Amino acid sequence: MKQFLSGPRAGISSGLPVLYTVAATQFIMPFMFSGVAVTLPVMGQEFGAGGTALGLVESIYLAATGALLLPLGRLADMAGHAPLFRSGVLLYAVSTLLLSFTQDMTTFILLRLVQGTGAAMTMASNMALLTKAIPRSERGRAMGIAVASVYLGLSAGPFLGGAIATHLGWRWLYILGTPPLALAYLLARRNLKERWQPVTEPFDWAGAALSVCAVGLAVFGGPRLAAGPGGILALAGSMVCGALFLVVESRTANPLLDLALLRRNKTFSFATAAQFINYAATFGITFLFSLYLQNARGMTAQETGTVLLVQPLVQTLLSPLCGRLADSMPAHRIATAGMACCTAGTLMAAMTGADTSMAFMLTMFVVLGVGFALFASPNMSIIMGSVQTGRYGIASAMAASMRTLGMVLSMVLVTAAMSLHTGDAVVTAENADAFISAMRWSFAVFSALGGFGVALSLFASLSPDAPRE
Repeated sequence: MKQFLSGPRAGISSGLPVLYTVAATQFIMPFMFSGVAVTLPVMGQEFGAGGTALGLVESIYLAATGALLLPLGRLADMAGHAPLFRSGVLLYAVSTLLLSFTQDMTTFILLRLVQGTGAAMTMASNMALLTKAIPRSERGRAMGIAVASVYLGLSAGPFLGGAIATHLGWRWLYILGTPPLALAYLLARRNLKERWQPVTEPFDWAGAALSVCAVGLAVFGGPRLAAGPGGILALAGSMVCGALFLVVESRTANPLLDLALLRRNKTFSFATAAQFINYAATFGITFLFSLYLQNARGMTAQETGTVLLVQPLVQTLLSPLCGRLADSMPAHRIATAGMACCTAGTLMAAMTGADTSMAFMLTMFVVLGVGFALFASPNMSIIMGSVQTGRYGIASAMAASMRTLGMVLSMVLVTAAMSLHTGDAVVTAENADAFISAMRWSFAVFSALGGFGVALSLFASLSPDAPRE
């Protein structure tokens, strides 16, 4: 592949077509994901769907994405990263268009499952494509651009999705989202010429099945932990499947996940663990402050969205710069500084009360945005730079899996705090004090996790001459 002829002297220009292609999908898919949330109330009214069904719209997408990452990452290493990526973009685009024509909730949820599968196919291969296309000296900059595209999509989704749903109807979010996805597919067809490769070794079907069950049950059951026995049983099943997965992988000749990679490659292990901790310590922030600003402070949804926009905007602006910084400085130091900033932000959040000034909150969101920007692309550079070419797919999938599972843990902690302090009551101005107590407890736990993550990130060092797996 011409796009992958990127030796040490090639520079980033030889990988620009791949970077453009990955960045396009990194924008449009997070845009669609974050935009869907604001359309759910209107769609629920049209279909007569209750809260459980609307919750499935989000959870089944996350479950499909998280559960399939490891098997698809291994498949990408065996059969080709580019063809899996192209197929994922096409599947995502087709399912997005079909969603606009659905007439019942069951069909909609099933199509969200298909859409999540397409997202998993791209996520399992996108960082692998970038790592192969971009030389190490420019990799941080490229990943910074890719990460900035994600944050830009996440930032634009709620704002534009709300405007589309309000003025045109919820179906138009999917209709208008299809052309950019079609363009991303055409870019992938043009710039990623690699074809499917014959598979020369057996695929670990037992490990894949256990991996899908373990992650899928965790993603599905985690947010429902306080809702009744269903969530507890799902998490218990997840732990059983996870334990069986480790047993199977340790005895399989061609495992889905080579456990020796985690044992011998400390750089990879610590960096992926830091990825998990970072998302576990930060993902619940937007959810909590959305409730706080509207129900405890009386702000409108539009005003709340404007305040919450500060953090991802800072991330979007700084991520390319932080990625470039990781090319000229030790990436682990930058990632550690980012984790420390995120921890400082959660400590500030833990001090939030009923009368906290807007200036304090905006400063907190800026600190969090700087922290995310400093951490995300340098840490991804560490992860992808610590493995050989034949492991790029599984490394990309592991990083995405740790991100998803970190989000799940974050929401489990938030759910537990809400259950202890507010019970099943709807958050209103009347019980705002109890909610603020739950919020502050959550942020205190997040801060402790962040402190542990700083220590992990310190160990995730990789110098240019460090031994590679």
